[in-house]
Amino acid sequence: MTKQKTAILGLLSDALILELTADLVAIPTRNPPGEEAACARFIHDTLTGWGIEAELIDRPDPARPQVVARVAGCGAGPTFVLNAHMDTVPEGDPDLWTRPPFEATREGDRLYGLGACDMKGSLASIMAMLKALHDSGAWLPGTLLAHFPMGEEMDEPGTKTLLAMGHAGDMAITMEPTDSRIGPGTRGACWHRVVIEGPAAHCGLAEPDAPDALHAARRFMAEVESAHAIVGGQTHHLLASPACRVTRMTAGETHNATARRCEMVVDRRMLPHESVAAVGDDLRARLDRALGGIAGLRGEVTFLDLNEATETPSDSPLVRALSDNIRRLGGAEPEVWGPPYGSDMRNFVCDAGMPCVNFGAGDFRRCHQPDEFVPVTDLLRVARITFGTVLDVIG
Repeated sequence: MTKQKTAILGLLSDALILELTADLVAIPTRNPPGEEAACARFIHDTLTGWGIEAELIDRPDPARPQVVARVAGCGAGPTFVLNAHMDTVPEGDPDLWTRPPFEATREGDRLYGLGACDMKGSLASIMAMLKALHDSGAWLPGTLLAHFPMGEEMDEPGTKTLLAMGHAGDMAITMEPTDSRIGPGTRGACWHRVVIEGPAAHCGLAEPDAPDALHAARRFMAEVESAHAIVGGQTHHLLASPACRVTRMTAGETHNATARRCEMVVDRRMLPHESVAAVGDDLRARLDRALGGIAGLRGEVTFLDLNEATETPSDSPLVRALSDNIRRLGGAEPEVWGPPYGSDMRNFVCDAGMPCVNFGAGDFRRCHQPDEFVPVTDLLRVARITFGTVLDVIG
């Protein structure tokens, strides 16, 4: 490790990371409804107060600004993007919390609070990294660019908008909780609406073989169950197998008549090699079989939305640099892992064509739960490893 890197790393303040995490936990950013504005102003004002270049972005929603900040380099070196979303899920039933959700409470090595793990601790770490690099006065060839987006919890286009505006770079880390493991891939998901319609008839008058939308829906759900078994047989070296499930269903108008309409939503989890078009074609073929050519029944499959599957090669320069810093600064062998959740990583890989991985502190299973916490040791270690990786790349 060079003397310059050692000196800059020495300016990364553990105390500041914990102080900022507590400040950020105290600012509600629940989504829904989308309360990021106060948090965005706090981040922006804190960074600019330190002399760091930062900008409030009023797109895609002026009521929910985002923040972009940078410590620019002195040359034509690469730009490294660090990303952490401001929003959290709602706290849910307050009676299930044994500690205040909007107050950072430290007990031993655990720091409790809503968003402490997902991902106020990461926000704080990025702010502290920006300050350390700025205060060092080091003129490195490359640039550290930071995203503090809105809307990740509800799949809103916060990061996507920032990238489309040109706030992009050469590689990125989304600091989602990975328990200090490198997450270079995520399963994708797409959603389709399936509608089956038929003639409504009084059940006392309907013929035994009368066309019935709900009977067709039952056959279609059996088709989905068959699809689930087939796609679940696919394997991936990092990611969980695909899946196919009906997740919503509404049907019928009254208790004594056959349903005129049945509407379902199909959730299809995908691996990187799978396409939405192929998923849609498969669902349409299965719907046709469920309808069985019965006169009076008709159906339609409509695409609703997509979260792309992503994968950054495990031998990419980004993964190699991060692995090296895990060894040197973390004192451990790197573990490459496939997160079961989606993240804004997809925007970097699919929309901007940038290598990106998930890498952050804490166990994702503690997120979205009462008494959410992040281990302090993990939080500080991940910040140092991440900052070391940034310095290697931009230096």
